[in-house]
Amino acid sequence: MRPVLAYLLPPRPVVPRGEKEPAIQTPSTTRSPKPASPSRAFLTFLAAAGFVGALLLTPALRVDTQLTSSVSSEPLPEEPFPDALVDSSSLEREVVARYDHLPLAQILRRTADPAIANRVARAIVKEARELQLPPSLLAGVLLTENSRLEPETVSSRGAVGLMQVMRFHAGVFDCDSDDLLQVEANICHGARVFAGYLKRTNNDVRSALLRYNGCIRSRATSSCRRYPSKVLRQAESVRHQLLLYLPRNRANAGNIGSTPAS
Repeated sequence: MRPVLAYLLPPRPVVPRGEKEPAIQTPSTTRSPKPASPSRAFLTFLAAAGFVGALLLTPALRVDTQLTSSVSSEPLPEEPFPDALVDSSSLEREVVARYDHLPLAQILRRTADPAIANRVARAIVKEARELQLPPSLLAGVLLTENSRLEPETVSSRGAVGLMQVMRFHAGVFDCDSDDLLQVEANICHGARVFAGYLKRTNNDVRSALLRYNGCIRSRATSSCRRYPSKVLRQAESVRHQLLLYLPRNRANAGNIGSTPAS
């Protein structure tokens, strides 16, 4: 038989009748001194240690997973790709191919007699085709030299006609006439003089324009040096007006292309 374990208490003493049971003496409890409160530096250190521990024990989040889950899986609509930049010189050729000299004649009529403007425009387009030059560039030279389109103008230096051609150039080129006062002959000579300077300067338009204006080193002045910019501004204005004869979307594409110097 398994013994039964019991908690045995000490026997209670027998107290005679009439006497009080003696009080149980309990040890006196003395109050222990109050422990000192921890310093502020220790509490700060303890809080910092707890924060670092929490960071270390927190599992890292997969940022890429959250981003991909938040982005819609549907493909984004494709934006229309802009058309390739169009060279404005090619658009100018397109205008001339479509309408021949008529748009240029309309532009020149604003400052000249319609009959003269028509002859000048026809001659410029003819020479531009033969010399493979932009008509706007030849028109820029002519308008800089003779903005009123007066065929019989002679300068103090002896330059003659619409493109202010010097007399010693007369008869040098294969033009229909040597008369520099004639519209077509003057433009034929002037265009070929300029084309010759382009060839000698390796198609440097500004250098060719300086030579056309007689801006050599010994006679170069500040106004002489500004001549190429004046011509190119005139040429750019003419080209811009020519491109207006194209459909609007084609004309807008030409505004970001090359300048008449090309």
